[in-house]
Amino acid sequence: MISEGNSCAEPRVCGLGLASAFGLGAEAHISGVRQGLQVLKPLKELWGAGHPWGDVRSGWIPERGMLCSRRNGPASQLALLLARQAVEEAGWGPHELEDAALVVGSSRGNASGWLSPWPGRRPMKILAVPNSLHSELASCVSIELGIHGPYHVLASGCAAGLDAVGMAGMLMRQGVVKRALAVGLDLPLCRELLGTYWASGMLSRNGVNDPYGSGADGMCISEGGAAVALEMSAEPGIHLRDYVVNSDAFSPLGMPPDGKRLAELLERVLKGWDGRVPLTVCPHASGTAGNALSERNALELVFGRDSLPDLRMMKPWTGHAIGGSGILELALMLAFVREGSLPPNPGWVSSPCGGVVPAAETALEGERLLVKSAASMGGHNVVLSLSVNA
Repeated sequence: MISEGNSCAEPRVCGLGLASAFGLGAEAHISGVRQGLQVLKPLKELWGAGHPWGDVRSGWIPERGMLCSRRNGPASQLALLLARQAVEEAGWGPHELEDAALVVGSSRGNASGWLSPWPGRRPMKILAVPNSLHSELASCVSIELGIHGPYHVLASGCAAGLDAVGMAGMLMRQGVVKRALAVGLDLPLCRELLGTYWASGMLSRNGVNDPYGSGADGMCISEGGAAVALEMSAEPGIHLRDYVVNSDAFSPLGMPPDGKRLAELLERVLKGWDGRVPLTVCPHASGTAGNALSERNALELVFGRDSLPDLRMMKPWTGHAIGGSGILELALMLAFVREGSLPPNPGWVSSPCGGVVPAAETALEGERLLVKSAASMGGHNVVLSLSVNA
Protein backbone atom coordinates (compact mmCIF):
# COMPACT_ATOMS: atom_id res chain seq x y z
CA MET A 1 0.00 0.00 0.00
CA ILE A 2 2.63 2.53 1.04
CA SER A 3 5.41 1.77 -1.44
CA GLU A 4 3.10 2.17 -4.41
CA GLY A 5 1.94 5.60 -3.23
CA ASN A 6 5.50 6.87 -2.79
CA SER A 7 6.39 6.14 -6.44
CA CYS A 8 4.88 9.52 -7.37
CA ALA A 9 4.86 12.92 -5.71
CA GLU A 10 2.86 13.26 -2.51
CA PRO A 11 2.72 15.99 0.16
CA ARG A 12 5.87 15.33 2.22
CA VAL A 13 6.57 16.69 5.70
CA CYS A 14 9.68 18.86 5.48
CA GLY A 15 9.49 21.04 8.59
CA LEU A 16 7.95 21.10 12.06
CA GLY A 17 7.27 23.72 14.71
CA LEU A 18 6.06 22.87 18.23
CA ALA A 19 5.06 24.71 21.39
CA SER A 20 3.63 23.41 24.64
CA ALA A 21 4.48 23.22 28.32
CA PHE A 22 7.64 21.39 27.23
CA GLY A 23 8.81 24.62 25.59
CA LEU A 24 9.46 25.65 22.00
CA GLY A 25 10.83 23.41 19.28
CA ALA A 26 11.07 19.72 18.48
CA GLU A 27 14.18 19.13 20.58
CA ALA A 28 12.54 20.45 23.77
CA HIS A 29 9.63 18.05 23.23
CA ILE A 30 11.76 15.01 22.44
CA SER A 31 13.98 15.68 25.44
CA GLY A 32 11.01 16.26 27.75
CA VAL A 33 9.30 13.04 26.76
CA ARG A 34 12.50 11.02 27.06
CA GLN A 35 13.03 12.41 30.54
CA GLY A 36 9.45 11.55 31.45
CA LEU A 37 8.70 15.13 32.49
CA GLN A 38 5.22 15.78 33.88
CA VAL A 39 4.58 19.34 32.76
CA LEU A 40 1.00 19.78 33.98
CA LYS A 41 0.82 21.83 37.19
CA PRO A 42 -1.82 23.64 39.29
CA LEU A 43 -2.88 26.87 37.61
CA LYS A 44 -2.13 28.86 40.76
CA GLU A 45 1.54 28.45 39.84
CA LEU A 46 0.80 30.57 36.76
CA TRP A 47 -1.86 32.93 38.12
CA GLY A 48 -0.94 33.11 41.79
CA ALA A 49 -3.19 32.38 44.76
CA GLY A 50 -6.77 33.53 45.11
CA HIS A 51 -7.95 32.89 41.55
CA PRO A 52 -10.72 30.51 40.46
CA TRP A 53 -9.57 27.07 39.32
CA GLY A 54 -6.16 27.54 40.93
CA ASP A 55 -5.97 23.82 41.72
CA VAL A 56 -6.82 22.74 38.16
CA ARG A 57 -3.83 21.00 36.57
CA SER A 58 -2.85 22.44 33.23
CA GLY A 59 0.16 23.20 31.06
CA TRP A 60 1.39 26.53 29.75
CA ILE A 61 4.12 27.67 27.41
CA PRO A 62 6.99 28.78 29.67
CA GLU A 63 8.35 31.46 27.32
CA ARG A 64 5.55 33.94 28.20
CA GLY A 65 7.33 37.04 26.97
CA MET A 66 7.66 35.66 23.45
CA LEU A 67 3.88 35.78 23.11
CA CYS A 68 3.73 39.53 23.83
CA SER A 69 3.46 41.78 20.80
CA ARG A 70 1.99 45.27 20.55
CA ARG A 71 0.83 44.52 17.04
CA ASN A 72 -0.32 40.89 17.11
CA GLY A 73 -2.65 39.12 19.51
CA PRO A 74 -1.01 36.42 21.69
CA ALA A 75 -2.33 33.52 19.60
CA SER A 76 -1.28 35.27 16.39
CA GLN A 77 2.19 35.74 17.82
CA LEU A 78 2.32 32.04 18.69
CA ALA A 79 1.21 31.13 15.16
CA LEU A 80 4.11 33.21 13.85
CA LEU A 81 6.63 31.51 16.18
CA LEU A 82 5.42 28.08 15.09
CA ALA A 83 5.44 28.99 11.41
CA ARG A 84 8.99 30.32 11.60
CA GLN A 85 10.21 27.08 13.18
CA ALA A 86 8.67 24.94 10.43
CA VAL A 87 9.82 27.23 7.61
CA GLU A 88 13.39 27.29 8.95
CA GLU A 89 13.48 23.48 9.15
CA ALA A 90 12.09 23.24 5.62
CA GLY A 91 14.76 25.62 4.34
CA TRP A 92 12.20 27.80 2.61
CA GLY A 93 13.25 31.27 1.55
CA PRO A 94 11.27 34.13 -0.03
CA HIS A 95 11.02 32.29 -3.35
CA GLU A 96 9.44 29.17 -1.80
CA LEU A 97 7.13 31.20 0.47
CA GLU A 98 5.94 33.53 -2.28
CA ASP A 99 3.20 31.26 -3.60
CA ALA A 100 2.77 28.78 -0.73
CA ALA A 101 -0.62 28.13 0.83
CA LEU A 102 -1.27 28.78 4.51
CA VAL A 103 -3.97 27.03 6.55
CA VAL A 104 -4.43 27.87 10.23
CA GLY A 105 -6.69 26.05 12.69
CA SER A 106 -7.79 27.31 16.11
CA SER A 107 -10.84 26.80 18.27
CA ARG A 108 -10.52 30.00 20.31
CA GLY A 109 -8.22 32.28 18.31
CA ASN A 110 -7.14 35.35 20.26
CA ALA A 111 -9.69 34.95 23.06
CA SER A 112 -6.80 35.10 25.52
CA GLY A 113 -5.67 38.69 25.18
CA TRP A 114 -9.11 39.83 24.05
CA LEU A 115 -11.58 38.49 26.62
CA SER A 116 -8.81 38.70 29.23
CA PRO A 117 -5.79 41.01 29.09
CA TRP A 118 -2.54 39.18 28.34
CA PRO A 119 -0.04 39.86 31.15
CA GLY A 120 2.79 42.11 30.02
CA ARG A 121 1.19 43.10 26.72
CA ARG A 122 0.42 46.70 25.81
CA PRO A 123 -1.65 46.37 22.62
CA MET A 124 -2.03 49.11 20.04
CA LYS A 125 -5.59 50.42 20.28
CA ILE A 126 -5.79 50.99 16.54
CA LEU A 127 -5.40 47.22 16.03
CA ALA A 128 -8.16 46.21 18.45
CA VAL A 129 -10.43 45.01 15.63
CA PRO A 130 -7.95 42.71 13.83
CA ASN A 131 -6.70 41.45 17.22
CA SER A 132 -10.18 40.03 17.88
CA LEU A 133 -10.48 38.23 14.53
CA HIS A 134 -9.67 34.56 13.99
CA SER A 135 -8.29 35.57 10.59
CA GLU A 136 -5.48 37.56 12.24
CA LEU A 137 -3.74 34.27 13.01
CA ALA A 138 -3.27 33.69 9.29
CA SER A 139 -2.83 37.31 8.18
CA CYS A 140 -0.08 37.79 10.77
CA VAL A 141 1.89 34.82 9.43
CA SER A 142 1.22 35.84 5.84
CA ILE A 143 2.42 39.40 6.38
CA GLU A 144 5.49 38.57 8.45
CA LEU A 145 6.72 35.72 6.23
CA GLY A 146 5.73 37.20 2.87
CA ILE A 147 3.28 34.44 1.92
CA HIS A 148 1.21 35.60 -1.05
CA GLY A 149 -0.59 32.33 -1.74
CA PRO A 150 -4.08 31.55 -0.44
CA TYR A 151 -4.71 31.47 3.28
CA HIS A 152 -7.61 29.91 5.13
CA VAL A 153 -8.63 29.82 8.80
CA LEU A 154 -10.48 26.84 10.28
CA ALA A 155 -12.35 26.94 13.59
CA SER A 156 -13.57 23.34 13.74
CA GLY A 157 -13.14 22.99 17.49
CA CYS A 158 -10.63 20.48 18.81
CA ALA A 159 -10.07 19.12 15.29
CA ALA A 160 -9.03 22.48 13.80
CA GLY A 161 -5.27 21.91 13.73
CA LEU A 162 -5.53 18.43 12.24
CA ASP A 163 -8.02 19.79 9.69
CA ALA A 164 -5.42 22.42 8.76
CA VAL A 165 -2.93 19.69 7.83
CA GLY A 166 -5.55 17.83 5.81
CA MET A 167 -6.76 20.93 3.98
CA ALA A 168 -3.19 21.98 3.20
CA GLY A 169 -2.63 18.58 1.62
CA MET A 170 -5.86 18.89 -0.39
CA LEU A 171 -4.75 22.23 -1.86
CA MET A 172 -1.49 20.62 -2.92
CA ARG A 173 -3.14 17.57 -4.47
CA GLN A 174 -5.53 19.80 -6.42
CA GLY A 175 -2.54 21.52 -7.99
CA VAL A 176 -3.29 24.90 -6.41
CA VAL A 177 0.17 25.09 -4.79
CA LYS A 178 3.36 23.03 -4.56
CA ARG A 179 4.00 23.97 -0.91
CA ALA A 180 1.76 24.56 2.07
CA LEU A 181 2.13 25.50 5.71
CA ALA A 182 -0.39 24.17 8.26
CA VAL A 183 -0.57 25.76 11.71
CA GLY A 184 -2.83 24.91 14.65
CA LEU A 185 -2.87 26.34 18.15
CA ASP A 186 -4.86 27.49 21.15
CA LEU A 187 -4.20 29.52 24.29
CA PRO A 188 -7.27 28.52 26.34
CA LEU A 189 -6.01 29.50 29.80
CA CYS A 190 -8.15 32.54 30.48
CA ARG A 191 -10.81 32.70 33.16
CA GLU A 192 -13.71 33.30 30.80
CA LEU A 193 -12.97 30.17 28.75
CA LEU A 194 -12.13 27.99 31.72
CA GLY A 195 -15.40 29.05 33.34
CA THR A 196 -17.41 27.67 30.44
CA TYR A 197 -15.49 24.38 30.43
CA TRP A 198 -15.87 24.07 34.20
CA ALA A 199 -19.61 24.73 34.07
CA SER A 200 -20.04 22.12 31.33
CA GLY A 201 -18.36 19.47 33.46
CA MET A 202 -15.73 18.72 30.81
CA LEU A 203 -12.80 20.15 32.74
CA SER A 204 -10.94 17.67 34.94
CA ARG A 205 -11.42 18.22 38.66
CA ASN A 206 -8.92 15.65 39.87
CA GLY A 207 -6.16 16.19 37.28
CA VAL A 208 -5.93 12.52 36.30
CA ASN A 209 -4.54 12.77 32.75
CA ASP A 210 -5.28 9.15 31.74
CA PRO A 211 -7.90 9.47 28.98
CA TYR A 212 -9.22 5.88 29.09
CA GLY A 213 -8.57 5.27 32.79
CA SER A 214 -11.34 4.79 35.33
CA GLY A 215 -10.05 7.78 37.33
CA ALA A 216 -10.23 10.29 34.47
CA ASP A 217 -12.97 12.87 34.99
CA GLY A 218 -12.42 15.32 32.14
CA MET A 219 -9.96 17.27 30.02
CA CYS A 220 -6.65 18.63 31.29
CA ILE A 221 -6.64 21.79 29.17
CA SER A 222 -3.29 23.27 28.19
CA GLU A 223 -1.69 25.77 25.86
CA GLY A 224 0.00 24.48 22.75
CA GLY A 225 0.22 24.21 19.01
CA ALA A 226 2.33 23.14 16.07
CA ALA A 227 3.16 23.89 12.45
CA VAL A 228 3.80 21.43 9.63
CA ALA A 229 5.51 22.44 6.38
CA LEU A 230 4.58 20.32 3.36
CA GLU A 231 5.92 20.14 -0.18
CA MET A 232 5.14 17.87 -3.11
CA SER A 233 7.90 15.28 -3.33
CA ALA A 234 8.58 11.67 -4.35
CA GLU A 235 11.60 11.47 -2.05
CA PRO A 236 11.50 9.02 0.88
CA GLY A 237 10.26 10.39 4.17
CA ILE A 238 6.91 11.13 5.80
CA HIS A 239 4.09 11.56 3.30
CA LEU A 240 0.52 12.67 3.87
CA ARG A 241 -1.87 10.01 2.57
CA ASP A 242 -5.57 10.26 3.37
CA TYR A 243 -7.64 13.01 4.98
CA VAL A 244 -11.25 12.04 5.69
CA VAL A 245 -13.97 13.80 7.67
CA ASN A 246 -17.60 13.36 8.62
CA SER A 247 -20.18 14.55 11.14
CA ASP A 248 -22.08 12.76 13.88
CA ALA A 249 -25.19 15.02 13.67
CA PHE A 250 -25.85 13.87 17.23
CA SER A 251 -25.32 16.50 19.93
CA PRO A 252 -23.70 19.94 20.45
CA LEU A 253 -21.83 18.51 23.47
CA GLY A 254 -21.48 14.75 23.48
CA MET A 255 -20.47 12.01 21.07
CA PRO A 256 -22.58 9.04 19.99
CA PRO A 257 -21.75 6.09 22.25
CA ASP A 258 -21.53 3.61 19.37
CA GLY A 259 -18.57 5.38 17.71
CA LYS A 260 -19.81 4.29 14.28
CA ARG A 261 -19.03 7.51 12.43
CA LEU A 262 -15.43 7.55 13.63
CA ALA A 263 -15.15 3.85 12.80
CA GLU A 264 -16.27 4.62 9.23
CA LEU A 265 -13.36 7.05 8.83
CA LEU A 266 -10.83 4.61 10.24
CA GLU A 267 -12.07 1.93 7.86
CA ARG A 268 -11.74 4.31 4.92
CA VAL A 269 -8.08 5.13 5.57
CA LEU A 270 -7.33 1.44 6.18
CA LYS A 271 -9.17 0.23 3.08
CA GLY A 272 -5.97 -0.52 1.15
CA TRP A 273 -3.96 -1.68 4.15
CA ASP A 274 -3.18 -5.38 4.03
CA GLY A 275 -1.52 -5.70 7.43
CA ARG A 276 1.99 -6.27 6.14
CA VAL A 277 3.02 -2.69 6.93
CA PRO A 278 3.01 -1.98 10.71
CA LEU A 279 0.26 0.34 11.90
CA THR A 280 0.32 2.94 14.67
CA VAL A 281 -2.80 4.85 15.75
CA CYS A 282 -2.82 8.04 17.81
CA PRO A 283 -6.44 8.54 18.96
CA HIS A 284 -8.07 11.78 20.11
CA ALA A 285 -8.26 10.52 23.73
CA SER A 286 -9.51 13.78 25.27
CA GLY A 287 -10.21 12.52 28.79
CA THR A 288 -13.97 13.02 28.81
CA ALA A 289 -16.20 10.05 29.56
CA GLY A 290 -18.17 10.56 26.33
CA ASN A 291 -15.08 10.52 24.14
CA ALA A 292 -13.64 7.50 25.95
CA LEU A 293 -16.80 5.46 25.39
CA SER A 294 -17.31 6.53 21.77
CA GLU A 295 -13.66 6.08 20.77
CA ARG A 296 -13.34 2.74 22.56
CA ASN A 297 -16.32 1.40 20.65
CA ALA A 298 -14.99 2.77 17.35
CA LEU A 299 -11.66 0.99 17.85
CA GLU A 300 -13.42 -2.26 18.75
CA LEU A 301 -15.63 -2.02 15.64
CA VAL A 302 -12.60 -1.63 13.37
CA PHE A 303 -10.03 -3.88 15.01
CA GLY A 304 -11.85 -6.09 17.49
CA ARG A 305 -11.36 -6.00 21.24
CA ASP A 306 -8.40 -8.39 21.27
CA SER A 307 -6.50 -7.13 18.21
CA LEU A 308 -5.90 -3.43 18.74
CA PRO A 309 -2.99 -1.90 16.80
CA ASP A 310 -0.03 -0.11 18.34
CA LEU A 311 -1.57 2.87 20.19
CA ARG A 312 0.29 6.06 21.12
CA MET A 313 -1.52 8.72 23.16
CA MET A 314 0.05 12.19 23.34
CA LYS A 315 -2.39 14.23 25.48
CA PRO A 316 -1.10 12.51 28.63
CA TRP A 317 2.22 14.22 27.81
CA THR A 318 1.05 17.65 26.63
CA GLY A 319 -2.45 18.12 27.99
CA HIS A 320 -5.37 19.01 25.72
CA ALA A 321 -4.49 22.00 23.54
CA ILE A 322 -8.07 22.24 22.19
CA GLY A 323 -7.86 23.37 18.52
CA GLY A 324 -4.10 22.91 18.55
CA SER A 325 -4.22 19.41 20.02
CA GLY A 326 -4.44 17.27 16.89
CA ILE A 327 -1.59 18.94 15.04
CA LEU A 328 0.54 19.18 18.21
CA GLU A 329 0.18 15.46 18.91
CA LEU A 330 0.90 14.67 15.26
CA ALA A 331 3.99 16.90 15.24
CA LEU A 332 5.23 15.36 18.50
CA MET A 333 4.99 11.90 16.97
CA LEU A 334 6.67 13.04 13.77
CA ALA A 335 9.52 14.67 15.69
CA PHE A 336 10.34 11.20 17.05
CA VAL A 337 9.69 9.52 13.69
CA ARG A 338 12.34 11.70 12.05
CA GLU A 339 14.81 10.27 14.57
CA GLY A 340 13.75 6.74 13.70
CA SER A 341 11.42 5.92 16.58
CA LEU A 342 7.92 6.20 18.01
CA PRO A 343 7.41 8.14 21.27
CA PRO A 344 6.43 6.15 24.35
CA ASN A 345 3.12 6.35 26.12
CA PRO A 346 3.49 7.56 29.71
CA GLY A 347 3.70 4.61 32.07
CA TRP A 348 0.38 5.41 33.73
CA VAL A 349 -1.72 5.35 30.54
CA SER A 350 -4.63 2.90 30.32
CA SER A 351 -5.64 1.06 27.15
CA PRO A 352 -9.12 1.78 25.74
CA CYS A 353 -9.94 -1.94 25.63
CA GLY A 354 -7.68 -3.45 28.26
CA GLY A 355 -4.75 -4.31 25.99
CA VAL A 356 -1.13 -3.27 26.36
CA VAL A 357 -0.02 0.23 25.35
CA PRO A 358 3.77 0.60 24.87
CA ALA A 359 5.49 2.57 27.62
CA ALA A 360 8.81 2.53 25.79
CA GLU A 361 10.19 4.36 22.76
CA THR A 362 10.05 1.98 19.80
CA ALA A 363 12.59 1.88 16.98
CA LEU A 364 11.21 2.15 13.46
CA GLU A 365 12.35 -0.16 10.71
CA GLY A 366 11.21 0.00 7.10
CA GLU A 367 7.71 1.27 6.42
CA ARG A 368 4.89 2.22 8.77
CA LEU A 369 1.40 3.64 8.48
CA LEU A 370 0.51 6.36 11.01
CA VAL A 371 -3.11 7.25 11.69
CA LYS A 372 -4.18 10.29 13.75
CA SER A 373 -7.77 11.09 14.71
CA ALA A 374 -9.45 14.13 16.24
CA ALA A 375 -13.01 15.03 17.21
CA SER A 376 -14.84 18.21 18.12
CA MET A 377 -17.84 19.19 20.16
CA GLY A 378 -20.76 19.25 17.77
CA GLY A 379 -19.74 16.02 16.10
CA HIS A 380 -16.93 16.79 13.65
CA ASN A 381 -14.58 13.81 13.14
CA VAL A 382 -11.21 13.81 11.36
CA VAL A 383 -8.81 11.00 10.50
CA LEU A 384 -5.45 11.60 8.85
CA SER A 385 -3.04 8.93 7.65
CA LEU A 386 0.65 9.23 6.81
CA SER A 387 3.19 6.81 5.36
CA VAL A 388 6.68 6.57 6.79
CA ASN A 389 9.81 5.22 5.15
CA ALA A 390 12.33 4.90 7.98
